[in-house]
Amino acid sequence: MKNIVAMRRKHTQWSIDQNPVMITVNRREKVNMGGYMDEIQSTTGPFIVRVFTSGGSPQEISTLAGQKQVDRHFSLLADYQTDIRAGTIVIDEFEAHGMIFQVKAIYPQTVAGEIVGYQGELERVT
Repeated sequence: MKNIVAMRRKHTQWSIDQNPVMITVNRREKVNMGGYMDEIQSTTGPFIVRVFTSGGSPQEISTLAGQKQVDRHFSLLADYQTDIRAGTIVIDEFEAHGMIFQVKAIYPQTVAGEIVGYQGELERVT
């Protein structure tokens, strides 16, 4: 099984290498400080990833404050060693191709129970 894991990791890296971009992730994470939540800011990286369009068009969504238009037709491919996260208590953002992206979801890709890469959904912030 180790051969299959190594092969899939090589395939993921090959795909990234077809259109690579270096990113540094700016992370805002909420941490329980024993009775209250505090926001900690940090950076991680640099990482070599692939950012690509995944179809779709800008959508209009409603929030408590009103309506806004979001651009969620970008995706990300990263290798198995990349530290990138998304969730309710962590916000990862990075700049690539002159745009700022926020990671909305990250999905580990596994083979035989081992992570071989990550795919993610991005939202263009600016």
